[in-house]
Amino acid sequence: AVAALVTKPDANIALPQLVVTDVAVALDALGTETRTAHAAAGGQLVGITGSVGKTGSKEMLAHLLCRTPGSTGCVASRASFNNHLGVPLTLSLLPDARSDTGVAPAVQEMGMNAAGEISQLSRMARPDVAVITCIADSHAGFFSSLADIAAAKAEIFDGMSPDGIAILNRDDEFFDNLAARASAAGITRITTFGTHEQANYRLVSTTAVAAGQQITARLGDRDVEFILGMRSAHWAQNAMAVLATIDALGLDAAESAQNLHDFNDLPGRGAMSTGRFAKLGITLIDDSYNAGPRSMQAALASLHSAAPQILVLSDMLELGDASAAAHTALAPPILALRPRVVITIGDEMARMASNLPCLAASHHHADTPAAAISILHKLVCDGDTIFIKGSLGSGAWRVARAVLDAFSEAGPETAGDTISAT
Repeated sequence: AVAALVTKPDANIALPQLVVTDVAVALDALGTETRTAHAAAGGQLVGITGSVGKTGSKEMLAHLLCRTPGSTGCVASRASFNNHLGVPLTLSLLPDARSDTGVAPAVQEMGMNAAGEISQLSRMARPDVAVITCIADSHAGFFSSLADIAAAKAEIFDGMSPDGIAILNRDDEFFDNLAARASAAGITRITTFGTHEQANYRLVSTTAVAAGQQITARLGDRDVEFILGMRSAHWAQNAMAVLATIDALGLDAAESAQNLHDFNDLPGRGAMSTGRFAKLGITLIDDSYNAGPRSMQAALASLHSAAPQILVLSDMLELGDASAAAHTALAPPILALRPRVVITIGDEMARMASNLPCLAASHHHADTPAAAISILHKLVCDGDTIFIKGSLGSGAWRVARAVLDAFSEAGPETAGDTISAT
């Protein structure tokens, strides 16, 4: 940091201080003005929203923009900086002048917990390209229906000019609604992705390989094959959205796709590593950053080729009245994996696991993440694969952190060695 925004001077802050009446308002103004200068210099901005896949798609796009010939790199939002504070913080870092190689585009994730929030973010960021990954019930507790969630996500079009490009999931139940909303905002260029025969960027097939996935796709009028380093099938779908965005930015998607071979599963979002925990050699699949019904189902489905012996699952939050049914729906895919041990954190996961019919696994409930770690110490066996997932607020990530810390303490020769191909 080079300076601090404050409402009153603080002698304990060893930085230049800008005293303002309201820090949030000042931050919005800073982000807005910097984005204005960035756009005036020719800088483009991609806004990404959706119920799941926002952060991974943002990271995938940033990965490609740093490797695609003709690109000037990019400025991407850090971590999940996608709200009323994270967006203006990212915008304030944008370059405001053209360099010898041009102006780096920006990639900005946008999230929400209520209607109206994305509209405000979009008007601040003014996307040239808007991507909506999908509509799902990740925020069902804040909305009365999926249609309301779709309407809130469609607010990303509010800050766009008519010459902007909307990139939409052709497979999504709410595609027609989203396309109509984009058209109502004056956007005439709508590009689609998915497995649908009419998708402009169509996923034709995926095959699991040692390096991740072998993907066959139709990108516009080009047939392309490439390797994606991520293992779960839903990431192949998101890759179509990202490659559509590459073309929208004036680059070559077919050429860029060849740079996805070393884009591997992200920390907390499916990353696989090996090390020693409780003095035993294990494999960790860390999908603990967050969870909703759709992402949990997709994650469990991705495990069939190498089913884990231990599942550590914490509650999926923010689901409102849909919570019980969403957790109950996890029983069939869990049974299909035939784990030896299921460790649950939270009341909803406990009810789901305790009612599993004919469960071959041993179910152990933990009131806290610390208790789950203790149970894991007692039940893990040499050679086990452990899968961990849950909502950020329900604590699964603390269990994953404990395992990764144990990997580090075991020494550099075994600490979290990745087994994803590079």
